[in-house]
Amino acid sequence: MSLCSLLRSFAVVIMFSAAPSQTLAQSQGSSGGPSGAGTLDSDQPIDISADNLEVLQDKNLAIFTGNVIAVQGGINLRAEQLRVWYRPSSAKANSGGKGESTIIRIDAINKVFVSTETETAQGNLGIYDVADQLLTLTGTVILTRGESVLRGKKLVMNMATGQSRISGGRVHGRFVPPKRTSK
Repeated sequence: MSLCSLLRSFAVVIMFSAAPSQTLAQSQGSSGGPSGAGTLDSDQPIDISADNLEVLQDKNLAIFTGNVIAVQGGINLRAEQLRVWYRPSSAKANSGGKGESTIIRIDAINKVFVSTETETAQGNLGIYDVADQLLTLTGTVILTRGESVLRGKKLVMNMATGQSRISGGRVHGRFVPPKRTSK
């Protein structure tokens, strides 16, 4: 497993914490995302539960707080808070209809933990800028896949290009090759 494919796979997992389902489908197709039980199926609904939800329409912001849990297929997200910034639909304003809003940014805040059956990602803050397709995870960042682990202070990944950077002090990686079977 190459470092690039490991980071891309983690980014798809992390991005669940910060992306609308249509963006997830696009990124998985282009990033070689995870496969197996943890694969994100963007056709599945996203279920979000939290202790509270506050919608600030004048700021185009929805805030889920307290034990936030979001699930889509085999992808799970936990955080203390999830902030979703959106742009109201122009169709709604123009036609009086029920146009859908466009999500422009999502922040997962405090004790961010994202997991699939085979991968986990954690940090203190996860930010996904939908327009720029930039994913940033900060704090004590720990990424795992099987026995392989990456640690750093900040992960920034361009979901369009797959380019990623882990920075902020010393970066540590432990890469465990797959076990080979004897002949």
